[in-house]
Amino acid sequence: MTIESFLPVDELIADDALHGRPSSGSPAGDPSFDAPGRLLGLTRQDLDAYFTQIAEAVEQDDPGPAARGGWEERERMRFSTWVRRVYEHPLSPAVFALPATRFVRGVQLAQAAELAFRIDVGRARAKAAKPSAEVRATAAVASAWAIAADALSQSPRPPRERVVGDVWTIVRETIEPALRPAGTFQHRSHSSW
Repeated sequence: MTIESFLPVDELIADDALHGRPSSGSPAGDPSFDAPGRLLGLTRQDLDAYFTQIAEAVEQDDPGPAARGGWEERERMRFSTWVRRVYEHPLSPAVFALPATRFVRGVQLAQAAELAFRIDVGRARAKAAKPSAEVRATAAVASAWAIAADALSQSPRPPRERVVGDVWTIVRETIEPALRPAGTFQHRSHSSW
């Protein structure tokens, strides 16, 4: 599965270039496009390859719905792999310095849609979430991106495993309430009533 299956990369970059940015070079004061088809020096092929590599790494390490620790273990593994791959990839500082273009937002929304689907599947026997799984997933993905972007912009960078832990803590706190079983349960001993 590639990012192209979720996003028309060519169209998104072309759309960004058409929205107030001339096709020949960078407009005055806007450093995000330095040449036709380039976003901060990255081509469509660079971005496509980057996001494909990250997505493939996450899919490869995904334990699937039968993960021993249930949904929490599966999502912890997925987000941990994502952070580690982002942290190690040489293009990550440039990718995470990109402005919030339609392309970048599209990648985030595709990741959020996948997470929302997994939340919905994981809560088949749980209460209806408010806010919805889609809202929680969007917030979780946006938080993960923001934490990664902040870490990549620091010099020196914080330890990778601290960033992994920070991302997972925020993601878990964001999506976990959607997966709690309906109702509250009070455990009692057999003869207590």
